[in-house]
Amino acid sequence: MSIAPRHVDALQELTTIGCGAALTALGRLTRLRLDMDVPESWIGTSPGAIASFLGALGSDLVAVGVRLEGPLTGHLLLALPDADAGALAGALGVPAVGGKFGTLAESGLMECGNIVGSAFVTAVASLVHETLLLSVPTFARGSGKACVERLVDHAGSVALAARFTSASAPQLEGLILVMPEPASIARLLSHLDSPRRE
Repeated sequence: MSIAPRHVDALQELTTIGCGAALTALGRLTRLRLDMDVPESWIGTSPGAIASFLGALGSDLVAVGVRLEGPLTGHLLLALPDADAGALAGALGVPAVGGKFGTLAESGLMECGNIVGSAFVTAVASLVHETLLLSVPTFARGSGKACVERLVDHAGSVALAARFTSASAPQLEGLILVMPEPASIARLLSHLDSPRRE
């Protein structure tokens, strides 16, 4: 689909607001101060582009995905390098032991994904005046390609990502990746393109 530059700007603003709310919620849960970079966007992404981007975090990743449902359909992923995911689990009091994510650590990380997804859809719903929903979280571990194949069921044509880092110990980095389905983007843009935003 063809997306005008102003619509790309609107989508990036939406991502900034949604991911900002998500990281604030995650920070409260973990008692970490999390800083977010300016979101990046891809329009008309080529096959494998998202997996390659996730691969920049490292060859071994942990990702938690939720499916966005309702007027905005698609996927949201919380992804971190393996060691950073272990640090995040540790901040919840359920550390990975010997590099292995036990049931409690995995559940803790899935709760992080649920908190991130819930805060994101709440913030975006307020912005576009729609009711947005999300599925239960799903856990994946492996390469960027393996995580995308496990958690995302559509190729998509638009992706937006916000990197984040912790400003306090434990040091960690990760990203929130939002991939709306092409069919839902026009409806979303109709809200973002309202006169009040001109």
